[in-house]
Amino acid sequence: MHAKFIVRLERVISVLYRVNTDGATLSVNPYSWNKNASILTLEAPAGVGYSYATDNDIATGDDNTANENWQALVAFFTEFPQYKQNDFYVTGESYGGIYVPTLVQTILDRQSQFNINIKGLAIGNGCVSEQEGTDSLVNFLYAHGVVDQAKWDHVKTSCCHNDTDSCPWSTFSDFTTCGQFVLATQETAWNGGLNPYNMYADCVSTSASSRFSLEYERRFNKKYQPSELGVVPCLDESPVTDYLNRQDVRKALGIPSSLPQWSICNNAISYGYKRQYGDMTSRILNAVNNNNLKMMLYNGDVDLACNALMGQRFTDKLGLTLHKKKSHFYVNNQVGGYVTTYKDGKVAFTTVRGAGHMVPTDKPAVADHIIQSFLFNKSF
Repeated sequence: MHAKFIVRLERVISVLYRVNTDGATLSVNPYSWNKNASILTLEAPAGVGYSYATDNDIATGDDNTANENWQALVAFFTEFPQYKQNDFYVTGESYGGIYVPTLVQTILDRQSQFNINIKGLAIGNGCVSEQEGTDSLVNFLYAHGVVDQAKWDHVKTSCCHNDTDSCPWSTFSDFTTCGQFVLATQETAWNGGLNPYNMYADCVSTSASSRFSLEYERRFNKKYQPSELGVVPCLDESPVTDYLNRQDVRKALGIPSSLPQWSICNNAISYGYKRQYGDMTSRILNAVNNNNLKMMLYNGDVDLACNALMGQRFTDKLGLTLHKKKSHFYVNNQVGGYVTTYKDGKVAFTTVRGAGHMVPTDKPAVADHIIQSFLFNKSF
């Protein structure tokens, strides 16, 4: 039994085995997080992956998902009390920027009902602020040479009072020139041929164009929401989909025969999900200030879906006391990324060089390095 225990929300990309490209065999992941802690993975909300609702009602939202996850943890620790005293951490990525802080808040609020030995949280490429997600993405794309210079010079003057760093891009009406520029820039990220999960990686999905169109329509017809990922453009998820839908695999996992096939996304959930929160500042500050939890926000630095500039700005705006200014760290004799620490080193913002939205997939050795640094209070 490990001294650490992690609950991992959303995609499982840091575990012991990975599905090979043939969709039929597995390979050992030498950088598995299982080496550092016992991992409990929750497919949530109900209806995602192989999870399901006994009454077939999968209508849900942020609060319901946090409550369901808390109930799952209570059920697990009740069934396996030998793990209850382990140091416990909540981790997740992408919309885990909402899932993780809301679950942590629920755990803290209900400690008198059921005590969980929670010690910290880690969020990878998390969409922790809807406003900051839009504001930072526009600047991020310009800084990466994607935005036309003449257009940029025009909006800099007419929309931003010559201050694009502090420009409130997210506040512009869709029906104004400034708002149309923001929408067009966001379209470049999601419908412009780039891989939104790693802008320097190829777009490999065989149905990329149709998926881009669907994603664009869903996002921009009801205002851009950077983490509402009902489809997965540019990524070939067929190997893991094929493997998890093999009959022998389903049987080995104990999947009820009544359940439909596993899929990477559930559009019914995506379209109907009730997004209740656009910013996680108050919940994260409650965790790290009022409850003295450790926290790490980490971002691959070539992700467009939840970009690193958003993570950096969000962390800085928490107003925590700076412990150590940004510095690089090495993994395998190469710069792995950059880290800034706050609050006597208990809070860290880390970038991972050359990684996109899924850091453990793109840079597994660096992902292993940073999770060890976080869990065991090692120097980055």
